[in-house]
Amino acid sequence: MTESSTKSSPMEIIVVRTNDTALPTRSRKTDAESVDVRLLRTIGEIIPTDLPPISQLGLETTLAAMADATKAAIAADLDCWRDWCGEEGRRPLPADPEDMVRYVNALDAKGRKPATLARRIASIASVHRMLGLASPAAPTDAPMVRAALKAIRRQRGALQRQAAPLRLGKALDHHAAKGFTLAALLEACGGDLQGLRDAALLSLGYDAGLRVSELTRVEATHIDAQDDGSATLFIPFSKTDQEQEGAWAWLSAETMRRVALWQAESAIEDGLLFRRVGVYRRRARGSDPETALARTTYTIGKEALSRQGVNGIYRRVASAAYEMGLVNLSASKLADAVQALSTHSLRVGLTQDLFAAGEDGAGIAQALRWSSPTTALRYGRKLAVRSNVAARVLSRVRS
Repeated sequence: MTESSTKSSPMEIIVVRTNDTALPTRSRKTDAESVDVRLLRTIGEIIPTDLPPISQLGLETTLAAMADATKAAIAADLDCWRDWCGEEGRRPLPADPEDMVRYVNALDAKGRKPATLARRIASIASVHRMLGLASPAAPTDAPMVRAALKAIRRQRGALQRQAAPLRLGKALDHHAAKGFTLAALLEACGGDLQGLRDAALLSLGYDAGLRVSELTRVEATHIDAQDDGSATLFIPFSKTDQEQEGAWAWLSAETMRRVALWQAESAIEDGLLFRRVGVYRRRARGSDPETALARTTYTIGKEALSRQGVNGIYRRVASAAYEMGLVNLSASKLADAVQALSTHSLRVGLTQDLFAAGEDGAGIAQALRWSSPTTALRYGRKLAVRSNVAARVLSRVRS
């Protein structure tokens, strides 16, 4: 462990780099091995005794090809299916199409979203394929199951609630500066070590349109600075790049200035760029509270920020921006607006800003590594109308 400090009376600041042992513990969900164990345990609890032998190599290969998040989702969905079957006295595997229709209707009655229902059916289908129970087709592919999902989407609508966007809010489109904006959050970041990290995190996440899984894995060596002050960021792994071919994103000169400030103060030269920062403030004893020596200790860990940690940063800085009067938002809407922010907000905000600037869905999908233009359009469907073919043609003749 190394320690460095800078002193300026009456405040003493100590920066400590540690292996996370000095930071408060946080709960961890599961690592790659425990996700496999959990999924296999759940399968083992519901697998029929008369099932023919399963290839262990085939099962291990199937699990190795899946992302950890996918396996965790399947395990959670399978737990739900197992519990429902137990309550209703149904056989989980192989599933009966009529039982699956009853299951879908039961979840719908509890208010589950159509997208959640579709995912749970897809998870059950994955387990059937893993165990060789999908020949010639999985029971989830039965017409009545498909019809049940379609009926619910028709009745309730398939529109999903998306994360609140964090758009730039200045220069690019000042008319869009409603509610929380990236500009407001950056201004609210303090000049201390934690504030420098938060500003670099926000700025880099927006420029590159990163998913949280990509943002938390950024390393200092992934950034290639250019002569004009900008940089390119190498993204070695992402949700849509399971084979790890890698991708690149552009970073602005402003982002690079913020990253440089964070690196200079944290002394991070390699390894993960965005890490946990513990803050401990203590005021020394003295006769005069105003002149007594105050000490602030910043503890920098080595581990990556978690999804919950990044989400907490966005919401904490957003609340600070409101308190500083940087956000045009009524007090009655504050709680909901903060809660609507998520780790996806920067990516959604950049997508919407690019649509507002007149870029098309295909170009945006390529720049932000969306799986298809359709996905990008879903996040910017309202703004895309302003730059579609009708808007471009009719704006010239009907102005």
